[in-house]
Amino acid sequence: MRIRLEGLGPLLTELLGGRQVLLGQVQRLTAASVLLRFGQEEVELALEELSPELQAALGEGVAVELHRSQGAWALRVKPGAPLPAPRGQEVSLQTLAEALVALDLRPTEEVQLVAKGLLERGFPLHREYLLALLPWAERGQLEEALWLWEAGFPLTPALVELVADLRREPPDQPILEQAAEKLPPKLQEALRLPGRQGRTALGLELAEGRLGKDLARLLSAERLFHALAAAPDGENFAFVFFLPFLRGADLFAAWAKITDEGKTAPGESRIFRLELLLPTEAFGMVRAELAVWGKEVRLNLASERNCRGLAAQMGELEAELGAAGWRLQEVKVGELEPCAKPLLYAMIGK
Repeated sequence: MRIRLEGLGPLLTELLGGRQVLLGQVQRLTAASVLLRFGQEEVELALEELSPELQAALGEGVAVELHRSQGAWALRVKPGAPLPAPRGQEVSLQTLAEALVALDLRPTEEVQLVAKGLLERGFPLHREYLLALLPWAERGQLEEALWLWEAGFPLTPALVELVADLRREPPDQPILEQAAEKLPPKLQEALRLPGRQGRTALGLELAEGRLGKDLARLLSAERLFHALAAAPDGENFAFVFFLPFLRGADLFAAWAKITDEGKTAPGESRIFRLELLLPTEAFGMVRAELAVWGKEVRLNLASERNCRGLAAQMGELEAELGAAGWRLQEVKVGELEPCAKPLLYAMIGK
């Protein structure tokens, strides 16, 4: 399937290094795009540019090949790579049991539950995947473990318990209802918008009571996310933090992650990526992803509802950025997938 990769030619040419084929892997699928990783670089493609057959073959972790021929690019699934089952696909117990036996696994009830969970989420049946998730199925925490697996998190007891907490308390729920009446006017003003100023002021003012305990839980989650986001090779850095704010009388938390992506090529500006998860009243949960290099900005927005209303405000945003000296190179606005909402906290730790 030939694809359009405007602006990516120099990058891909450098990655190819004279070769005609570039091997990569699917990192993430959304309702509108697919994110591919080639070495240390990520390339996002619109699904509308791909054939229905290729879209059906793509899934997280699937190996792909990018070919160059006469100046054009073509994407295909690597021959021999396991293809994911379509999400929601029903698999007969007999077929599933036979597949597990072929992997030298006894098809117990728990093993079959893990296999069905992987297939429903578009993952291939790899023996190592099944063995990694099996202990959590035996503990009755398979759903939490699958959320972490789908988000690219390691399977640890602390993370599984955190996901269990987040399932009970969705990220779009307030930290504390009717919190404004307990806060002095000066602090209410500081918390009018999500920001470090409000967080600092809140931490200095409140240290005990129910609100203090909730903030302590958020701080624990923040430390965990920050540790997970840290690059293992130490070359890049990532910071994850929450930003409390008042929406009406209730206290909410937005989450932010800032990552140093490094340089795209010798002599070019460093790329910084900002991801923001923001519970709003007008648009529901909003996920914003900004890539910044020099004075250039690329923005992807996804909202739970009222996407058109959000898109209508992009002109005003571009004008504000321009007045501040920034150049908005690209902006995309789409709908947040319903299945992504409970994974939002996990997504910022990737």
